[in-house]
Amino acid sequence: MDTRFTRRQVFGGSARLGLALACGVPLLQACGSSGSSSKKQTVSIKDGVKPEAGPLRILNYDSYVGPDIISAFEAKYGIKVEITTFTTDDEAITKLASGAVDVDLHHSAGTSTLYKLIDAGLIQPLNKSYLTNIGNVSSSLRDPYYDKGAVYTVPYTVFGTGIGFRADKVDPKSVSWETLWNPTYKGVTSILDDVREGLAMAMMRKGLTDVNTTHPAVIKQAGADLGQLTNLMNIKVEIEGYHTIPEGATTVAHTWSGDMLTAVGYLPEGTGDEVLGYWQPDPAVINNDVMCVLTKAKNPVLAHLYVNFLLDKTNAQTNFKYVGYQPAIEGLGAQELIAAGLVPAHLSSCVMSNDQIAKGYRYLQLTPDVDALWNDAWSKFRAGG
Repeated sequence: MDTRFTRRQVFGGSARLGLALACGVPLLQACGSSGSSSKKQTVSIKDGVKPEAGPLRILNYDSYVGPDIISAFEAKYGIKVEITTFTTDDEAITKLASGAVDVDLHHSAGTSTLYKLIDAGLIQPLNKSYLTNIGNVSSSLRDPYYDKGAVYTVPYTVFGTGIGFRADKVDPKSVSWETLWNPTYKGVTSILDDVREGLAMAMMRKGLTDVNTTHPAVIKQAGADLGQLTNLMNIKVEIEGYHTIPEGATTVAHTWSGDMLTAVGYLPEGTGDEVLGYWQPDPAVINNDVMCVLTKAKNPVLAHLYVNFLLDKTNAQTNFKYVGYQPAIEGLGAQELIAAGLVPAHLSSCVMSNDQIAKGYRYLQLTPDVDALWNDAWSKFRAGG
């Protein structure tokens, strides 16, 4: 089985590393504020410019785009694509702000920190005359809260947070956040190794839906509730559910929707995918990654054309086969992906509708003092007290 280092393996680490890096870029001192008055103005490219000779240089998580897609784009435009990888969202921002990387396209920017790229003038407004497939974007993400008017970004993938489980060992109808506290599954249960996901899950278990809360008592209590899992469940804190569930090492896992679709490929030979199950609340916490063109791009036309290439439905579906995360494309919902044989019908809950995406809870950037409260509560849980 493929063991490549993927976007699913680094997402959890970003929250931990983010505490150290979030305010470490001199260019981005407005940490925690999305309304900086010092935003640097940038302009988009002109209409009708011919594509550059390349190579097109992309900044992306490792293995977060299909090789077939890259090859097809290279063949269509007669150029080469070079991919530089990063492991956390904050690392990407730091490298872009410092000039440590020289790229044309940020393939997978985080939405809660997008304002840093905009305020620092690191990305340019898109010229949508090059994006002839822009109408294929999921309707729920055409005017997103993080980039009103979709001036700078195009969504790439979208995913929710819920519980993956072995349906041959757990009654699917019984699954909820409370299942993570059910001692029946002691020793075979895990939660995501991510401060925001972990604490927010504990809050939602008690009916609290402000996943960006600033209240110290609420944050502290969430940490204490997670602390119960140490002895009660001998809880595993990891981001490996995509392979530990199909392999049988984990029965119940707090995980991402895309990971459960990927899990199908990790099933032992002879084991049917009916043993996999996924539940998430409605509304759920929703995340998505976005693509944006760098202000200093040497190949901005090619960058636009690449984004447009991924907005093609056929290409998006091909890419989905590789990355396992739902493309933010209209008409590629559960029904279509099931019909194409790409999603098992019983895992349709891993693919979200426009309505679910639109009403989902979103993680927003926290101010440094509030971020410290979240990290303190998480650290105490991880330390066992």
